[in-house]
Amino acid sequence: MMKSLLVFLILAVLAITRPACADAAELPVLELRAGEDAPPLAPFIRFTKQHGETETPQLEPLLNGPLENITGPTIHFGPPGSKTAVLLKIRNAGSEQGSWILTTGRGSLKHFRLYEAAGEKLVLLVDGTSSEDARKNLGTYQAFSTELVLDPTQEKLILIEFLSENSTFMPLKINSYGSFFKDRRANIAMVSGVVVGALTLLLLNFLFFSITGFKEFLWLAIAEAFFALNTVHSEGYFTIFFLYDKPLAGVAVEDFFKCGFAGAMVQFGRIFIKTPIYFPKSDIPLKALVLFALAVMLLQPGLAFYPPEFRSILHLSGWLVAIAAALFLPFVGFAAMKRFGFQLWPLFVGWASLALFIIYAAIASMGFFAWLPVNWHLAGPVGLFESVMVTIALGLNLRKIQRDKFVAERNYARSLATQLEISEHAKRLAEEKAFAIETVNSQNALLHASGHDSRQVILALNSAVEALKRKRPSGADIELVEMLQSSSDYLNEIVSTTISGANIAANGSGFVALSSFRAQALVEPLSMMFKAPFADKKLSLDVRVEGEVTLISDRPLLMRALAHLLSNCFKYTDVGGASITLARENECAVITISDSGNGMPADVAASLNSNLMPRIRADESIQGTGSGFGSAKRIIETLQGSIEILSSTPAGTTLRIVLPAAFTAVTAISTEDLQAGLAGWIILDFDRRADFESGLKAHDAEKDRIVALTYDDTTVTRGRLSDLVAMMVVKPACRELLDHPMVQDESKQI
Repeated sequence: MMKSLLVFLILAVLAITRPACADAAELPVLELRAGEDAPPLAPFIRFTKQHGETETPQLEPLLNGPLENITGPTIHFGPPGSKTAVLLKIRNAGSEQGSWILTTGRGSLKHFRLYEAAGEKLVLLVDGTSSEDARKNLGTYQAFSTELVLDPTQEKLILIEFLSENSTFMPLKINSYGSFFKDRRANIAMVSGVVVGALTLLLLNFLFFSITGFKEFLWLAIAEAFFALNTVHSEGYFTIFFLYDKPLAGVAVEDFFKCGFAGAMVQFGRIFIKTPIYFPKSDIPLKALVLFALAVMLLQPGLAFYPPEFRSILHLSGWLVAIAAALFLPFVGFAAMKRFGFQLWPLFVGWASLALFIIYAAIASMGFFAWLPVNWHLAGPVGLFESVMVTIALGLNLRKIQRDKFVAERNYARSLATQLEISEHAKRLAEEKAFAIETVNSQNALLHASGHDSRQVILALNSAVEALKRKRPSGADIELVEMLQSSSDYLNEIVSTTISGANIAANGSGFVALSSFRAQALVEPLSMMFKAPFADKKLSLDVRVEGEVTLISDRPLLMRALAHLLSNCFKYTDVGGASITLARENECAVITISDSGNGMPADVAASLNSNLMPRIRADESIQGTGSGFGSAKRIIETLQGSIEILSSTPAGTTLRIVLPAAFTAVTAISTEDLQAGLAGWIILDFDRRADFESGLKAHDAEKDRIVALTYDDTTVTRGRLSDLVAMMVVKPACRELLDHPMVQDESKQI
């Protein structure tokens, strides 16, 4: 597509140099009738290019020299840069005197003079080189014009001499007074309507930008501002009031507005469609086009100081910017419509309509094909239609976004309702589980205490048996001794079995499911769990995460450990509150838990740190099993972390937990790359059940080296996999998992 565009632009530049066909025929006569408009003037016009610097043209050499005619309905005299002499002979063919207005349709020319032949002499009627005459003439007629008054059968020869810096297109017309001023009023109404419409769209887009903050509205508003200014200038109103004696300034203003509109519209398209993200290849020429348009605009203020050749190149560059933007944007709009939805059809229609008009008008105006007609007054309505279509596309896209947002919010509300229902059910289950765990822990403690007391009774019975044996009892006493000895042995066996069962119930399986999660996903649920109990006790709970931290660990196990510790803070704190802070230090997560409780004796803190006494209660006046810290420590050490009581005074207690594998962010990794990085392990995808079962059979004797990869992080799946594999990894797996201590040594006992 870009190659085709480049070829078209090159051919367009080459076509500029093609002259109109030459013909040295005798001047034809245009017949006029009073009260009627003249027919199209193109067949009656003859012209020639002048290369001298004469102040006043000579009529006889012009008439005797070779003259060229216009081939087609569009009055165009070829490439700009040369002084052109235009001849037109008219005659009143009616029976009464008539008055007409000859208008050139141009108001910004480097040189312009209009003569009437009087015999062999030329009478100057309009002198565009005089700033005062130009101001009066343009102020009256809007373009260089003159009145024609002819008696019946009277003939006149009109000579127009002009030099243009940008285009030799000259829509000459001869209208009656009524038609001429009717056209002027229609033109004023059209320009007013287009400008008001463009300004309305501009204000709407600025309003949308201020509400939404979307930059595409701002760029569209800028494009519409340039369009409104260009419409006013192209219809001659800037020239009439400000630039009547500054033709080069008029050319500079025209190219500035034209490039500004094209560049702003292209930039709008880049931002609205997000071409750098979705169409990166197309974004490169679009970005280059914006920069090219900006360069052309920045060069316009110095147009009067450049040589004529460079001015022509610069003017041509302005047209190239407009044509390239017009050609390329419809393709981008069509691609966006296919990718994002049919709601963008007005964007494609608007850009395509303006593209067709700009291409057609540029070809006709620059003289590529002399027979092409063109009406530049349609530029305003076409541009307004394009702006309206683009604004409609923005509105439809916003409506789609709002509709999608409504659907998403409705689905989110349903999800929240479902989650609320699940959470309420889970809360009830959690309360029941907590009560059951507390009961089991209390029963375990009671069993230990009962076992200890029972051993004391058994010891006393054994002592009594030994005493009776030393006294050499009678036959009856011997039976009593044997009965007591048998009872003691039986009780000892019962106590040993009971204590052993309690120890089994208190121990965990040690199965771990590693996953990557943000620090907020760890501490925020804890805050939600303990917020109400702390508030009921008039205690504060401060939860903070410093910076961006992503952990690789077993989140449910870690939450269980932290819940044990926060539960202790809640139990032993009466005034003040507690805080939990999570930060990252040297790829480790550091969790600091502090409270303003009563603290504990130094020997108790030392015992807990040393792990010599896993079940200790610092305050016997508060209910509990005394095993919360020990349970938390076992979990953290299972996760290759450490926990330490930093300080414990009557003013409060501070704990420090250090866990490995903490990063600012993680990157995804495929199953193949994960297996390659963990050569000592066997990775099996649990979500592919057939492959998982066959993998288990193939590695039946290597359970301690198998890692199950799955999205299912439920208790049921954990329980099932704990009997089948050594470890579980929750998808999506990340590359940083390779550095976790639990997987670096394949011989580690999980």
